[in-house]
Amino acid sequence: METQVRTPQFVFMQPQRLIVPLFQRPYVWNEENQWEPLWNDVARVSERWLKRSPQSRQPQQPHFLGAVVLQQTQNPVGLMQTWTIIDGQQRLTTLQLILDALHGVLLSVGAAAPAARIEPLVTNAEPFCARPEDRFKVWPTNRDRPAFNAVMAAKVPVDYDVVGYRGERMVEAHRYFSEQASRWVSCEGTEAVAQRAAAIETVVRELLQMVVINLAADENAQEIFETLNARGAQLTAADLIKNFVFQRLFEAGTDVEDAYERNWKEFETGFWETEVSLGRLRYPRSSIFLNHWLIARTGEEVVAREVFDRFKRFADYDSGFRIRSLKGHWTSLRAGWSGACSCVPPLRATVR
Repeated sequence: METQVRTPQFVFMQPQRLIVPLFQRPYVWNEENQWEPLWNDVARVSERWLKRSPQSRQPQQPHFLGAVVLQQTQNPVGLMQTWTIIDGQQRLTTLQLILDALHGVLLSVGAAAPAARIEPLVTNAEPFCARPEDRFKVWPTNRDRPAFNAVMAAKVPVDYDVVGYRGERMVEAHRYFSEQASRWVSCEGTEAVAQRAAAIETVVRELLQMVVINLAADENAQEIFETLNARGAQLTAADLIKNFVFQRLFEAGTDVEDAYERNWKEFETGFWETEVSLGRLRYPRSSIFLNHWLIARTGEEVVAREVFDRFKRFADYDSGFRIRSLKGHWTSLRAGWSGACSCVPPLRATVR
């Protein structure tokens, strides 16, 4: 394990692909809680950069974005390096969206040099790309790929009506950052555009920082993922269970793409992600359903905060099956989906 402080320039400059495993949750950041605070930080640091004294040798204070965990993938010699994003996909994906949106804005205002410095941070050079999607530095989970591909590959200036996927967070994030960047670069008139464009380009490349934890291919990624997330209550029970199951399937050599399509894809819809009331609290419908399913399987009371731990114990010790052989259990789960209505299944919920 190696831990280093890195900038977007360092993280994204080399030809490589950072891949979000399909068993991780989709992109969930939103304007109020993440996009707007991030943009405000970028704008604040950019204003500070503009006000610096050209003669000053004082280093500029960077802005810290948090931590990400990457695991190296074993690649044949000669192919582009790939990494699996174990933790931090929301940050890395958002950085790609803001960099690409800013690249388009800089081109539209004639700031060709700053735009050219950003381009290699969002696009791998063609000689390294064996497939169309290899151009992207970050490749999101299955559900988000169509919207991500559409907006990141759109021609400048981006026409979001033509891009489609209205309401998809990937597209809305790109639109938000594009609008904010355009407004910020142009807010002091055309005579200041070049200076402001250079300032914000410098900030997003060199004055944002992350702690990057690089894991070797043989290190236990699942254990690290759980340590970072399970106790922080940031991921739902369904998110954690999905990661646990598909990570185990992957380690067992199962075709996880096929397993996802057959057994999990329909679980990632607006219906199942909608939060519903359960007593005084609200939970995603998927987490409540898994809670009820686990109660039915174990015959025990399972409180909401313990769903993931109890599921893990059930899968490892109580079910009598290995993860790759749990077909009967997933069949029963899918049967529950087909009969589900707008309310949660009529089993008693236990929340403490």
